[in-house]
Amino acid sequence: MRRFVIALIICGLALGSTSPAWARWVWRDGHWLYVEEALPPAPEAPKATPPASKPAPGAPKTAPQAPKVVPIAPSPAPKEEEPIPPPAPSITPAAPVVPATPVAPSAAPPLFVPETRVEAPAKKESPAPATPAAAPPSSEAEKPAAGGVDWKAAWLKMKRGPVDDKILLDMGMSHLKAKDYKNAASMLDDLIQHFPTSQYREEAMWLRGVALWAMEEHYLVYEQYEEFIITYAGSPHYLDALMKEMEVAEKFLTGTHRKIWGVALLVSAESEGLEILRKVYEHQPTGDLAPKIVARIADYHWGQRAWNDAEDYYDKYCREFPNGPDVRRAELLRAKCAIERCRGSRYDTTCLQLAYDRLKQFQQKYPQEAEQENVAHLLEQVRDTQAMGLYEAAAHYMRTNRPEAAAHYVETLEARFPDTPWAEQARRLLPGPSLKQEHEP
Repeated sequence: MRRFVIALIICGLALGSTSPAWARWVWRDGHWLYVEEALPPAPEAPKATPPASKPAPGAPKTAPQAPKVVPIAPSPAPKEEEPIPPPAPSITPAAPVVPATPVAPSAAPPLFVPETRVEAPAKKESPAPATPAAAPPSSEAEKPAAGGVDWKAAWLKMKRGPVDDKILLDMGMSHLKAKDYKNAASMLDDLIQHFPTSQYREEAMWLRGVALWAMEEHYLVYEQYEEFIITYAGSPHYLDALMKEMEVAEKFLTGTHRKIWGVALLVSAESEGLEILRKVYEHQPTGDLAPKIVARIADYHWGQRAWNDAEDYYDKYCREFPNGPDVRRAELLRAKCAIERCRGSRYDTTCLQLAYDRLKQFQQKYPQEAEQENVAHLLEQVRDTQAMGLYEAAAHYMRTNRPEAAAHYVETLEARFPDTPWAEQARRLLPGPSLKQEHEP
């Protein structure tokens, strides 16, 4: 509060030191008059507002004007043809002189107008000529260039024209040759994004993929070639782009990590690699690359010991590409996948029977390959595993006091695998004659 009072006092002193503009208004002859005091000569005096018209050339310079009283009500403006004469110098500067014919003040309106101001009658002004909405250019400088060329429109047209996309392509190729792959990819990306109808856009997509591959931005390479494949399906680089996508997938499947903003992630990108292979297969399910893709996915699952997925893809290869170059290997590994699936099951022998049938079929179709892969030994192992499964099932039911179920498995074992050691052990599980012989009439 104290600071506020001090500030008010300072402002009052500052305002009192100067004479306000409204102090020159006086009440005289029934209305307010504005008294202009003569200013003393100074080296840099403030310029007064020029009058409505300039004095005639060659007129003598006037002495400093005496104070004069100007009425607030302006008189009718003089005609434009008649110049307003300069005010006559006052002989007695002390006494104010009221001119016979009042002249409208040429200065700006005062900063402060008292509330008791007497309003003069409104002046009738002549209507101003209507101004057209869009007037034609009044001079040659305002007109467009010769021929009516709009340079701004021409510049915008040039920015979107075929000249700029060719320049971007040339600059991208020059950076690519200089092994400046980052700038090359940036130039070519500008062409791709800003010139969607350019004749060089197809080549720019292909070259940008090359630059990104050199930068080891493998996922961006896949995205670029995927856009290329979708947009330009009839391009001569179509198959090359599919093969590039397969190379990207191989990178991810063999341990390369995906990058984001140039930084490799810690998470494996194997799932992205499988997804890329599936996308390539969707683009060309009956082409030359399709059997390679299916075999590669099956081999990946085999290496990961995902027997169900591996068996599905090997079976897909055998069904869709019976004359493929890897069909024999696919049939053999399909059977082995069925064997591996049954290793954790002690009593279910269905998958083992499927593996046995597939191995038997492979042995009949490709005897030489079956001999090289020792398929006969695999068949013996499968039979022995099946017999062991039946024996363990019978022993389980005997331990749970269910001799009827145990007798069923023992009889099945004797019928299917009588020459195995498990058949002899199964007979010892049931004391006396089998239940089947007891129920016979």
